[in-house]
Amino acid sequence: MNKILKRLILPVVCSLIPAVLFGCGQSGRQISFFKYLGEDTFIAEMMDYMTTVVPEGINFEVRDAGNSQSVQNQQIVELIEAGSELLVINTVDRLASSAIVARSTASGIPVIFFNREPPEDALIGNDNVFYVGADPDSMGRMQADMIAELFTENFAGSRFDRNNDGVVQLVILKGEQGHQDAERRTDHSIARLMELGFEVEVLATEVADWNRRDGFEAMRSLYERYGDVIELVFSNNDDMALGAIDFLLEAGIFSEGRAAYNQPFIIVSVDGTAVGLEAIGRGLLYGTVNNDSIKQSNAILTLIDFILHNKDFDDFPFEITREHYIYIDGDIITLTDLADFTR
Repeated sequence: MNKILKRLILPVVCSLIPAVLFGCGQSGRQISFFKYLGEDTFIAEMMDYMTTVVPEGINFEVRDAGNSQSVQNQQIVELIEAGSELLVINTVDRLASSAIVARSTASGIPVIFFNREPPEDALIGNDNVFYVGADPDSMGRMQADMIAELFTENFAGSRFDRNNDGVVQLVILKGEQGHQDAERRTDHSIARLMELGFEVEVLATEVADWNRRDGFEAMRSLYERYGDVIELVFSNNDDMALGAIDFLLEAGIFSEGRAAYNQPFIIVSVDGTAVGLEAIGRGLLYGTVNNDSIKQSNAILTLIDFILHNKDFDDFPFEITREHYIYIDGDIITLTDLADFTR
């Protein structure tokens, strides 16, 4: 599988931008970016990259909703009225997508949603309305594949089988109750592990809202209840996994200077953020699934170019599913692969 050098973000000038992106010499176009919460590490990295490579002559604004859908709704209305020609939206609540599309399309303004997949009826039948993100089913399966490579078919009686019962006892750090990525990553990670022949017991699931602080508290609660029984943690993203690790280091359960597979139990996550990759290098996080923010960003920027300049979508370089969806594949990242994703 080809690896993406995810951390390489170069200063971009017009002559270095791929020809598919915007076209040099264009000016005066106005686009707007909306993020659900600026404190989200993955979203922050993605927005930093996109706003770095938007070429000179494309005007843009970035609004942070602070995790409030009502605030985001008002921001969208304000920037539509201010003359924005295209909206790029990471919604707070995916169920608000239909109302957003109705408002924007009534004004003739295209919309690109990212990271939080809208319900299908918000997209289907609407021109120039798209979603860009990862396939959460694949992300969950790759978490399980990563673990299968470590545990192998001889899990029973191995050092990973802490109570020698042959069953993988695991806990889940879920991003958000009802969020499609959280639910599907969770369901498919467990189903895939069972499909690969492992007997699995889910001890508990804690919702930690995608963030490091709540991941700390969730891991505290889980460890107080299950302690030495835990053999595996599936985290829906890196930030929650890092919060769990913060607690485990503070409590003296995990130690610096060990390999991840020699910690008391294994933690795997999703995203491939810079801080997540650092934790892999330190032997605290066993691995993560690369939620390829660079490739997703480039797909969004290419969409912007095709929409604003009325280009023929027969030449669009990314696969579009069901006329509206662009799913970007990820990669498994463990210590073995780390050099391919860092510079």
